[in-house]
Amino acid sequence: MSQTNHNTTYASISPSRPELSTSGKVVLVTGAGSGIGKAAAVSFAASAANAVVLLGRSETKLKAAADEISGQSSTKVLIFAVDVLDAVAVKEAMASVKAAVGAIDILVHAAAILPPLGPLATTSVDGIWEAFEINVKGTMIIAQTMLSYCSDKPVFVSLNTAGVIMGPLPNMGAYVSSKLPLVKLMEYFAAENPSLRVMNVHPGLIKTDAADIIEKTGLVFPYDDISLPADFIVWAASEEAAFLKGKFIFANWDVDELKARREELLNSPDFTMGLRGFPPATA
Repeated sequence: MSQTNHNTTYASISPSRPELSTSGKVVLVTGAGSGIGKAAAVSFAASAANAVVLLGRSETKLKAAADEISGQSSTKVLIFAVDVLDAVAVKEAMASVKAAVGAIDILVHAAAILPPLGPLATTSVDGIWEAFEINVKGTMIIAQTMLSYCSDKPVFVSLNTAGVIMGPLPNMGAYVSSKLPLVKLMEYFAAENPSLRVMNVHPGLIKTDAADIIEKTGLVFPYDDISLPADFIVWAASEEAAFLKGKFIFANWDVDELKARREELLNSPDFTMGLRGFPPATA
């Protein structure tokens, strides 16, 4: 973590910085029709990506997002109305991307579902399991398929929630439980594929459609501006953040403070999932 926390974008993560340029790169974003996924796609276009590929379930929303990006930049925009659980469709989409604009350099996985909210004891098991299907199996399909259509040194940014490292929050058991497995899933993908740079990113607390649903249960948060995760993700995918490979990081953290700790963090278990007190400390 950092001493300084941010709630909106700032100069060090601006996609207009030359050091964060994605010129010549192909960026694929899932869950790109709205919310954080869409905002990240806009930021990658602002960083001069050669192509931004939008994946999502709603073709109408994807077209609107594509029009917004095309109106602001010369970045090529491709859209694919695809369900992340449809492995065949995902494979066909990524094959089409590689044929049209080249191998995938950066993948931002923002697609997820918020299951029914309530106590686990009374929540529909089918509703809970749907969240595991989309949030875990869907991630597995995206990650596995990417490996066949990516460049030599790809980056995979998986959006997660700070809830996985916090104590229980009222009515959030199904959602948080469906996101926790992704931490280890991505950790193993990173270990088994050394050329793949993986990071789990908590995007902050953003006022999305999901946040509106959560508010109805009585959980109201001080929200961050959506520009924060949008631009932070561009930074996370850059070479400046390469030392954070395999880490779980927060968009709120100050990147200059993180960079100052580069050597310390390179070989440290900090920002990874483990069990406090194990292994036991030695004298």
